[in-house]
Amino acid sequence: MRAERAARRKGLTLVLAATVLWSLAGYFARLVGHLDVGTVLFGRAAFGGLCIAAWAALEYRRGVLGPRFGFGPLSPLTVLLSATAISSYLAAVMTTTVADVMVIYATLPFVAAGLSFVINKERVSRRTLVSASVATVGVVIMVATGLGAGRLLGQALSMLMTVSFALMVVLQRREPGMSMSSINAAAAFLAAIFGYTMSAHPAIDLHDLVILFLFGLTTVCVAFIMFMEGAKFVPSAEAGLVSMLDVALGPLWVFLAFGENPGRWTLIGGAFVIGAVVWRVVPEIVGSAPAEEVTSAPLTL
Repeated sequence: MRAERAARRKGLTLVLAATVLWSLAGYFARLVGHLDVGTVLFGRAAFGGLCIAAWAALEYRRGVLGPRFGFGPLSPLTVLLSATAISSYLAAVMTTTVADVMVIYATLPFVAAGLSFVINKERVSRRTLVSASVATVGVVIMVATGLGAGRLLGQALSMLMTVSFALMVVLQRREPGMSMSSINAAAAFLAAIFGYTMSAHPAIDLHDLVILFLFGLTTVCVAFIMFMEGAKFVPSAEAGLVSMLDVALGPLWVFLAFGENPGRWTLIGGAFVIGAVVWRVVPEIVGSAPAEEVTSAPLTL
């Protein structure tokens, strides 16, 4: 029993640490906000891809990935979706508030549930439908107030990122043998190529280069590895709920560092979304509701 508690504590600590690192994405994006989106995407994805590829190589040497590096029939589509999510996420945080991006991303469990019902024929519970409806109200409030405010493009990119990410979750569930280390490494390199073609190729000083390296290392590689390791020791619903702290922490860092105010209606819409997610997930953690796939997915953006 003591060993189980120690393992659970270790798992929660790793998941929490991964969440804090993921929440720094908006902060890093603001630090290099003077660069164009393509350049930032190239730098972050290239450095992140190299780091996670090194981790995948270690897994391969330990025999974890198998003879095909963990790739399967659905891997090419999953790589494409992951690259889309990585690219649209960065573009979103650089064209709207971090709070907008995080709140729309919080609808991921419900988008994944809907897609899983369509693709995998998995049943969606009444509680999920109610939660999804409440979350949708929150997103509508945010999007409606973004009209004419120059934030609609960023919100649309946030939704594209969320749908791509959710579809990745569904495909991973359909083909669980895929290695997400290999998938994320390949997707990061694909996103880096896309970023390079879109880049204005500005002169980058050492400071910017260090920021881009830390951006990729922390949010693409280290956070992913920590989450994957921690999720082995805690229930998936509990890990998912802890990782939803990203939604609150992401806007907090950019507010403290840069004074970025998400606006009253974003906060109101965000309360709807976060409340819906917590109401849906908490009963699974305390054991008062049947288990259902609710995830924030151990995949990186």
